[in-house]
Order: sequence, then C-alpha cells, then structure tokens
Amino acid sequence: MRAIVFNAKARGDLLDIWEYIAAESVDVADRVVGRIEADIAQLAQMPGMGHQRADVKDPRLLFWMVRPYVIVYRHTRRTLYVVRVLHGARDFRRVFRGK
Repeated sequence: MRAIVFNAKARGDLLDIWEYIAAESVDVADRVVGRIEADIAQLAQMPGMGHQRADVKDPRLLFWMVRPYVIVYRHTRRTLYVVRVLHGARDFRRVFRGK
C-alpha cells in the first residue's frame, strides 16, 4: 500500500470540516471525517480513481467525491499525496488558480 502524505492545507481542511460539523454534533463530525479518511485509505490502495477537472490546469490532480466533499490528490508509485479536502460547492478554479 502507498504511504499517505497530507499537506498542511489538507490537514487544515479536515480540521475545519470537523470543527464546522462538531458545532452541531461531535458524533456526526467524527463520522464524516472518518468516512473521508477511509476513502483516502482506499485511494492509497487503488489510486487513479476519480476524475480530472477542466477548471484545474494541473493534470496530476485527481478529484474523488465523498459527498458533499471532494478529496484532491495526486499519486506516485509509492505515495498518495492529499492536496486538499474541499466542499464540492467551492470555486475550484479560484482555489487552484495557476495550478
């Protein structure tokens, strides 16, 4: 299995997601973040799942939906890099401007 590396923004995204949901329910926040982390582990086993986006220029980035969130990642033979974890309603062109 590939190693999983979160960049600082992705770690911050997960914390933000958890804090936002936990304001209403810690149990739900734990379940949502757990589901995202489980999908990331699945991506490490089977990278290449997901799709590219026409509004993001970097062809290395793939996007995997964990509704309503999107895991943004890239991979090599040995490592899965989690770049961001964003709400699907975000303006991806703006977030990845120049990338």
